[in-house]
Amino acid sequence: MSGKFEAVISMKYTNTKILVIGAGISGIGAARALAKAGANVILSDVKDLSAEKTAALTALGIECVFGAQKSSLLAGVEQIIMSPGIAPTIPLAVAATEAGIPVVSEIEVAYELSQAPIYAITGTNGKTTTTTLLGDMVAAGGLKNVVGGNIGKALSEQVSELSPDGIVVAEVSSFQLEMIDRFRPHVAAVLNITPDHFERHGDMDSYVQAKARIFENQTTDDVLILNAQDPYCRAFAEKAQSRILWVSTAGKVENGAYVEDNVLYLNANGVPEVLLSADELLLKGEYNWLNILTASLMAQHAGVQLSVIRGVLRVFKGLPHRVENVATQEGITYYNDSKATNTDATIKALQSFSQPLVWIAGGYDKGTDLTLLMQVARKCKGIVFLGNSKERFSIAAQKEGISNIELAGDLAQAVKKAQKLAQKNNATVVLFSPAASSYDQYHNYQERGRDFCRLVAELEN
Repeated sequence: MSGKFEAVISMKYTNTKILVIGAGISGIGAARALAKAGANVILSDVKDLSAEKTAALTALGIECVFGAQKSSLLAGVEQIIMSPGIAPTIPLAVAATEAGIPVVSEIEVAYELSQAPIYAITGTNGKTTTTTLLGDMVAAGGLKNVVGGNIGKALSEQVSELSPDGIVVAEVSSFQLEMIDRFRPHVAAVLNITPDHFERHGDMDSYVQAKARIFENQTTDDVLILNAQDPYCRAFAEKAQSRILWVSTAGKVENGAYVEDNVLYLNANGVPEVLLSADELLLKGEYNWLNILTASLMAQHAGVQLSVIRGVLRVFKGLPHRVENVATQEGITYYNDSKATNTDATIKALQSFSQPLVWIAGGYDKGTDLTLLMQVARKCKGIVFLGNSKERFSIAAQKEGISNIELAGDLAQAVKKAQKLAQKNNATVVLFSPAASSYDQYHNYQERGRDFCRLVAELEN
């Protein structure tokens, strides 16, 4: 592994009283990890867990408290760990802060417990693809690793199983980053910053500030990979103490990785090396080049051979729910892009099609500006909006002169309406790219995407 990293084993949790708020994947994982580290753990959630799950936690010495979160929970507590889905503005967290009790996120626990260096990836779009790619690369290179964070597995519980010579590959969100203290990834990457999560952060400045925290504790011994084409990333470079590597899909950079004449290059050490031609990639779309270059740079820094990196890239097909070809029926191809939970992701998806298409969008409204999205959507032969955002989306589309709009109560109705619009207007593509989160009607984007695939399959019957 290249670069300097010194493992620091924390004993800070031994015999400390810790309150974990939120009994989802992150909260339960943190509670278990803290209990194993010797902490006295209370796990609190407004909703009950199953008797089986509660019993398993209790067996580890974890006190489970469900229902109303009263201030009495703070008695004797030395630190609060927040699940990422719970905002730091809830009354209990505010009361803790006022009482001088530190409130931090679950990835802070992961950092304190990890003996291995953390390679952390954030950005508005592309995080999961990049994280998965990097995980595949370090695994193929024979390095011990865990992959987690904002990708479905609690990072804090995984790191305890990893020796110092391993690699922690972590997807980290703005929700996780806004509540860190000492969290310090040895290698960090910011893929892009576009408007998102205003329902949580309130405005763009607050969102950007949360993302910037990924490098605030880095030193000159650490590495920060930034998107050279993103203005927020360029501003980050002026504030960071870490070594900067740049990624660009629009031409050569002196230190980092880039695309030139349809060929991908790595140039981290001043000597450009051909990674591969874009034609060799199974993962299509220029918007994926940034993810590929970033993962490759990070893997190379970890000591993975270039031949191994190339091998992974040649077989990586992408992830479900990301412009995923679902089926072709009666000349219409249906694409599942449920992962597109913000406007920028949907814009890129719409722009990737030259065929006449019908677009399905909507869900839990994040409150971001829709102007550019609807300007791009003028190309659509028809649009179906659904979810609690449908009225605002429809108004924004009409302002851009779009008239062929229908509203649906749920996804089942939306799919049927989109099929009819496609048949009527000779469209050959139906694209489900919501530009909104799933929480109005689904638990997550994966559940929403699977439901879309099911509904498309049922169109045959």
